Amino acid sequence: MLKKSVLIMLLLVSAMFAGQSLINHQLTATVDPVNHYIEVTDKITIPANQADQTMHFLLVSDLTVTSETPGVTVSLDKSEIKGKDFGIDVEDFTLSSSITQNKYKVEFKNKPEGDVVFTLKMKGKIHYEVKQLGEGYARGFSQSPGIICEKGVYLGSSTYWVPWFNENLITFELTTTLPESWDVVSQGKRTRHEIKDGKRITTWNAPEPMEEVYLIAAKFHEYILNVGAVDVMAFLRTPDENLANKYLETTAQYLELYRKLIGPYPFSKFALIENFWETGYGMASFTLLG
Repeated sequence: MLKKSVLIMLLLVSAMFAGQSLINHQLTATVDPVNHYIEVTDKITIPANQADQTMHFLLVSDLTVTSETPGVTVSLDKSEIKGKDFGIDVEDFTLSSSITQNKYKVEFKNKPEGDVVFTLKMKGKIHYEVKQLGEGYARGFSQSPGIICEKGVYLGSSTYWVPWFNENLITFELTTTLPESWDVVSQGKRTRHEIKDGKRITTWNAPEPMEEVYLIAAKFHEYILNVGAVDVMAFLRTPDENLANKYLETTAQYLELYRKLIGPYPFSKFALIENFWETGYGMASFTLLG
């Protein structure tokens, strides 16, 4: 019943936001796992119905940020982080993360009269050790708000590695560059996957409304099975074709089962990804399992 409810919710959300203007992030990220380092260029489009001459966003304090667009200035705002800065009415606005965020003010030289497009550049080290959850978690789950290390990369909304303007859904395209032996998974459809000059370059495009941007990376071994219009994928940390095939075949069976019950799966892929610590996360178009 849980899986059925999740699929129904995804279908309803996709229908609700179809055709609406959402903030779009065109992200280009270079990741250095050994040195816990990331450098990101983010071309941001703010739709007219959300644009203002002065706006605020949150970003993890580990990253520095600069504007790459003339006429657009970004400055650190040291005032208290409040919900009204992000269009949220509740004044006791709290952040759902164990890390420190900086509040930035972005100002446009001219008052926006339509969609606003500008580019920000962020860089720095992100490395929050994986910590065991409390004793109440019987399976011994652990968590990290964000980590870049030699074992793998986990970045998501809890990391605040992408400028966060408000609670509205977003769309995005993420292009990453990592060492050749590494691979990256995110939401959406993979549109580029190549090795160039000793580096792995990958692009994931998510035109569907999303809550956040994930960047999951490791030295994965990839397996794939085409199920109609959906690619079922498995990313394992050690090669195991028999195990991968079991995952793929079982997932294909469930997709067909729920297609008959509630309609087509709303994404172009479903990926099962092996994490380097014990997790059981379910994201749009993939799951991250320990």
